[in-house]
Parts: sequence; C-alpha cells; structure tokens
Amino acid sequence: MKRNRKLLWLYGLLTLAVMVLIFYMSAKTADESGGMSKWLVETAFGRALVRVLPKITDRGPEIDLRKYAHMAEYALLALPSALFFRELLLERRLPLRAAGCSLVFCFLYACSDEYHQTFIPGRAGAMIDVAVDMAGVAFGLGLVLLACMRRKELK
Repeated sequence: MKRNRKLLWLYGLLTLAVMVLIFYMSAKTADESGGMSKWLVETAFGRALVRVLPKITDRGPEIDLRKYAHMAEYALLALPSALFFRELLLERRLPLRAAGCSLVFCFLYACSDEYHQTFIPGRAGAMIDVAVDMAGVAFGLGLVLLACMRRKELK
C-alpha cells in the first residue's frame, strides 16, 4: 500500500495548526484567560452551555467552561493527529496502532502545555488539567474509531 503524501501533509498541517491554537490559548495570562471565560459565560451561547453541560467542578461555571474548552481543544487535536499517524503507518483496516500513537502524542503535548503554563503570569501547570485534556483526546479518538467502524474498516 502506498502512502498518500498529500494527505500526510494535510493531516500534519492540521495537527500543527491545532497545536499552535492550544499554545496561543495557553500563553494568555490568568487575567486574560479569566476575562475570556467570564465573557463567554455572559453570552447567550455560554448560558446555554452552562445549562446543558454537567458541572465538573464546584468552582463555578467559568471554570467548568474552561475545562470543557480544554477537552474540546484536545479532542480537536486527536482527530487530525490520529489521521496523520494512520496515514504515516499505512493503516487502512485497523487504525488501533495509529490511535495509540495519537494518544501518546497528545499526552506528551498536554504535559508540555501544562509545563509551558508555568511560565505564564498567574497560570500554573496542573496534572488534573492533563487528565481533562486526555478525556478530550479519548472523545476525539472515539469519534475516529467510530467513523472507521461505520466505514467497516475496523473489525
């Protein structure tokens, strides 16, 4: 089976774009990040999210939405990275190795992201955030595996 270089580049660039987005959001100071969370909670969309999504913490809706944003970012990272590794490893029928590589890759990036936050004023790196990020990764990889099962690629 031949590797499709165009798809490999596309998935690689999409993965890199999501990594840049995560880095950009993590580089915001505590005041900037808190301000964005507060603004979101005050919008109609944010109020709807607060009503629909289950509470994760006892620290208020702003913190809960921030945790959900972590999950969403990392679910978004898992999708193109799984497809990248799938193409790289030439896995057409059973993408479990690609999903495993994506899982490890996303875990290492989540750890490096938390370390990066230790250098940002008012922010701190927390292993609980890595766990939240990995919940998002699991969701994203679940979507990829589900799509493969629907296409009858996964047996």
